[in-house]
Amino acid sequence: MHKEELKNFPKVELHCHLDGSLGEEALRKIVREEGNKVESLLNRMRVRRAGTDLANYLSCFESAMPFLQSKQNLRIAAYDAVRQAAQEHVIYMEVRFAPMYHGREGMTQKEAVWAVLQGLETAERDFGVKSRLLLCMMRGKPEEQNGETLSCAIKMREYGVAGVDLAGNEAAYPPQLYKSLFQKARESHIPFTIHAGECGSSANVRMSIEMGAARIGHGVAIADDEETKAICKKKGIALEMCPVSNLQTGAVKELSQYPWAKFWSEGVPVTINTDNRTVSDTTLVREWQTLEGAFGPFDREILAQAADHAIDVAFLPMEEKEKLKKELREKTR
Repeated sequence: MHKEELKNFPKVELHCHLDGSLGEEALRKIVREEGNKVESLLNRMRVRRAGTDLANYLSCFESAMPFLQSKQNLRIAAYDAVRQAAQEHVIYMEVRFAPMYHGREGMTQKEAVWAVLQGLETAERDFGVKSRLLLCMMRGKPEEQNGETLSCAIKMREYGVAGVDLAGNEAAYPPQLYKSLFQKARESHIPFTIHAGECGSSANVRMSIEMGAARIGHGVAIADDEETKAICKKKGIALEMCPVSNLQTGAVKELSQYPWAKFWSEGVPVTINTDNRTVSDTTLVREWQTLEGAFGPFDREILAQAADHAIDVAFLPMEEKEKLKKELREKTR
C-alpha cells in the first residue's frame, strides 16, 4: 500500500509509552531551546542500534525522565502523543506511563496521573482522537509503590484511566512475582495487560494469562507454543505487537522471523503498535511498512480488520467500542 494511503487509513493503537514517545515538538516547548540542543537530546532518547538487548533499550528512557517531572510538562507530553497519533489518522489510542517515575521534584503519583489525563483530554478535544490512559506498575520496584499505582488506577477509572500494566526488565522479574497485585486488580474489576514474551519466555506469557491478563504486551515468544496460542485464541487474549522495537531489542533476530503473519493466519488475536515513537524512531505507518517489507503489500481489508480487532480488545465499555466501530466503518467506506 502506498505510504500516503497507509497514513490516511484509520488506525487504533493500544501500546504506546508516554516517556518513550516524547517528540521534538513537545521537547522544544519543554526545554525552550532551538536547533542542535533539542536534536542532541532526541538522539540520546533514541535506541542506538538494532539487535541490542531489552535492558539497553530501556536505558534510553532515562534521557527523557528529567523533562517529565512537572505537571505542565506531563500535560505537554500527553497532548503531543495524541497530536502525533492524529497525524496518522489514529481514531483511538491507549497511552501508558509509570506515575512513580515522575516524583523527583515532589509530584505525587496521583498528581502525575491527573496531569497526563488533562493533556489527553485537551488533545482529544483539539484533534478528535479518543484516548485512554494505562498506568504501569514496574518490575523491580517496591510493592508499596506498585500498590500505589494500582490504587490510583482503581480510584481514577471514571476519569480516563482504563487499566494497568506491568513493564520493565522481564528477564529479571517474571510476572508471578506480582501475583498479589494482579489479584487485587481482578477483585477491583480493572483490566490489565502485562509485558511478557519479549525476552524469549513463553512461560511468562502463560503465567500472565493465568493471572488474568486480558492482553499481552509483545508476546512474540509464543510463536511456536501451540498450547499457549490456543489459549489466546480461545480466550481472545490479544498480543500487542510492536515490530520495530521487537527487532531493536532482539526479541526477534530478523524481520523474516517475525511471527505476526503466522499469528494472523492462525487466528491468534494481534494488534500493531509503536511501543515508543521516539526511542524506536517510529510511527504506525513505519510499523506497517516494516511488516510489508517482509510479508508483501497489504490491502485495505487487512488494515480494517486490524483496527476492528484492536477495538474489540480495547479497555473500553462495549457502548464506546460500538461507537468506534461505527466511526471506523464510516471512514473506510
